[in-house]
Amino acid sequence: MAAGFDGVELHAANGYLFDQFLNPHINDRTDRYSAKTIEGRTRFTLEVVDAVSAAIGAHRVGIRLTPYGVIGSVPMFDDAEETYVSLGKALGERGIAYFHVMDQTGFFNTPAGQKPTSELIKELLIKWRAVAPHTAILLDGGMTKARANELITNGVIDLAGFGQPFIANPDLVARLRHDWPLNQPDRATYYEGGAHGYVDYPPYRPAGESVPA
Repeated sequence: MAAGFDGVELHAANGYLFDQFLNPHINDRTDRYSAKTIEGRTRFTLEVVDAVSAAIGAHRVGIRLTPYGVIGSVPMFDDAEETYVSLGKALGERGIAYFHVMDQTGFFNTPAGQKPTSELIKELLIKWRAVAPHTAILLDGGMTKARANELITNGVIDLAGFGQPFIANPDLVARLRHDWPLNQPDRATYYEGGAHGYVDYPPYRPAGESVPA
């Protein structure tokens, strides 16, 4: 905070340490952090939130979560909703600033017979509203203008995040505002390789407009 930051976001998503404690298929501890109970599997996350809140204030703390996430070969578990509702309630009671949730639907195929992850997450966020009504909710992953408008209008979320669309659309805000078509990102250029895919996606030019030299 002394450096001028507004707050801290704890990265409890995508199979990293917090996520491992929350998942009973990964957390094999036998002490008070054991995943055999929801209290045990959420204990580590809540203790870290408490420690950071004590240092800078809960109103400056956010947390990033991936309910139903499988990136990094993280397995799903049966009582994920119950676990995350309990965690959301406890975090809401602590007065943190926001939940930042990533929907990983676009990263894997939905198993046969299972609801799409986007539907599961929407149901969870509605329950979070009930148990943590004063905590802001940001959702990203598979986001579109229509989906963002629907979720915000219906009070499911407060903010919509766009990640990958910005890679391929440097003028994304203008494209969304004017309903212009979007470039599709090339995932083969992500993370490594040459310069292609970094700064060479063109901005949108309506028909008849010349491209500046």
